[in-house]
Amino acid sequence: MAIDYFADQPSPSEIHDRMKGYASWFEIDLDSLGHNLKEIRDRVGVEVMPVVKNNAYGHGLLPVVAYLSRESMEWFMVAKLKEAVAIRDAGIPGHVVSMDAMFSEGQFREVVDKGITQVVYTREVADTLNEVAGRMGKEAETFVKVDTGLRRVGVPHSEAADLIEHVHNLPNVSVRGIFSTFMQNPDQDPVMLQRLLSVDEELRERGVQVELRSMASSDAIFHNPTAWLDMVRPGMSLYGVYPEKKDAASGLELRQVLTFKARIEHTKWVEEGDSVTYWGRFVAPRRMRIGTLHIGFYDGVPREMANVGRIKVDGVYKSSLGSVSLNHYLMDLADVDASVGDVVEVIGREDENSLFSTAETAGWMVYSLMNHLNPFTPRVYMEKGEPVALLDLRAMQ
Repeated sequence: MAIDYFADQPSPSEIHDRMKGYASWFEIDLDSLGHNLKEIRDRVGVEVMPVVKNNAYGHGLLPVVAYLSRESMEWFMVAKLKEAVAIRDAGIPGHVVSMDAMFSEGQFREVVDKGITQVVYTREVADTLNEVAGRMGKEAETFVKVDTGLRRVGVPHSEAADLIEHVHNLPNVSVRGIFSTFMQNPDQDPVMLQRLLSVDEELRERGVQVELRSMASSDAIFHNPTAWLDMVRPGMSLYGVYPEKKDAASGLELRQVLTFKARIEHTKWVEEGDSVTYWGRFVAPRRMRIGTLHIGFYDGVPREMANVGRIKVDGVYKSSLGSVSLNHYLMDLADVDASVGDVVEVIGREDENSLFSTAETAGWMVYSLMNHLNPFTPRVYMEKGEPVALLDLRAMQ
């Protein structure tokens, strides 16, 4: 039975009260998420399956999926079985495609019992799924992963039609779709697309009709309309992030969904020549006022941000100072009006400290930065400027 996830959340005033005690939190703008979804839908005109793996790329799995379900999304893709189970246990409707490997009968039973759509690419897994579903008196849904050249996992494209026909003919298993993943190499990608299309063509000649064919993730959504087929799988683009600078010129107008905010924990004056943080990584060139934030690489701030982070306070960007500790991050407070308890933006939605700019400064892929955001740092979900949901340790207990 479908459950309204947001109806079970604390009231806006209760969330505001709880936020008063937060040293830091990630703020998730659901209106921006909805904007990005509409941009993608309008562009592709086919089924959209949001990729919500790894805690929805750091944005918080269940609130993101609940919101997207409310926006009429019917398919979701995860990497781990536990993510699929969490969505099912939350009562959120829709098909949940799990890419996880399965090694025990208990995992197969859970997939069948919870109605999870399992990715398969070997006869052994498909046959076991069929046997378990038969014993349970149920039917299991599958997506078949085809290896068109990336060579991670998947049935080789030359063998795919035989496997898919075999799975299609199993009495307790249905094939809902086939998919593959591009190399994101302009010379290889057209060949890979043609390989998937050839598999589908061969299946049709055998009388096997597959409902959904999917090849395009964010990169192809930006740049390769021929790859949209029946379904696209947006990941980073859904969260308003362009993986590469060239993507911003694709015509897709995205809004970053996440902001990282923190309160100033402590302020102090240091004298000219004083060093701060481990290894004396910063030495004051003059007498200056500095602030300490109770965040660090525990929360996902790259250690490479030592002395180069850009933190927005009192409407201006100031530099981080010294090394990034596990739980502490220092910043310059010269010429700004800021006191203990005031809120600063460690990661903003645009300009000097956006996710992309922060990752670029650190020498990271933005993909890596998003997927290193600590799941235990609180997350506050905003809609029309008001908090509508909350994830924090207290809420998880």
